[in-house]
Amino acid sequence: MQYVFHLIRLFAVLSLAGCASTPEPVAPVGKPTPLAVAEPEAPSTRTETQVIASVSSENNVFFQQGSSDIDETGRATLRFHAKRLKANRKTRLTLIGHAESFGSRAMGIAIAEKRVNVVYAQLRAYGVPSRQLLRANMGIEKNSKACQSQDCRSLMRRVELRYAKVR
Repeated sequence: MQYVFHLIRLFAVLSLAGCASTPEPVAPVGKPTPLAVAEPEAPSTRTETQVIASVSSENNVFFQQGSSDIDETGRATLRFHAKRLKANRKTRLTLIGHAESFGSRAMGIAIAEKRVNVVYAQLRAYGVPSRQLLRANMGIEKNSKACQSQDCRSLMRRVELRYAKVR
């Protein structure tokens, strides 16, 4: 919810910034050439192997199906990231909840949100200030349709830890 609020605020600021000045008219130089209309791209379909290769275990906390319990591997991952965040106080980390396409969309969103909140609470317990953490919810993983094996589907049940670019 907080993430949505930040996005709305960002769009409002960008909209106002776009209205700050009016461009000066430019005289045409020769005949205008017609613009080529690009055909819309078909949605990229990734193979299961590509999906598996794209998910890093270092920046994700994985969960059992229907669960929001963090296992020892997940806690070790979070301890590592908590240490990194506490050493770099200006760094921000976005927690992005994912779920496999098991059940309804609402169920996927609910479990992804619950997992994000559990990871957030664990990072806070490890001493990470709340100002360094942002929460987002993807719900059902967009790549989950490509996953047929249990190994691939298990990678969809995760909270992704994505660092903001430091300026």
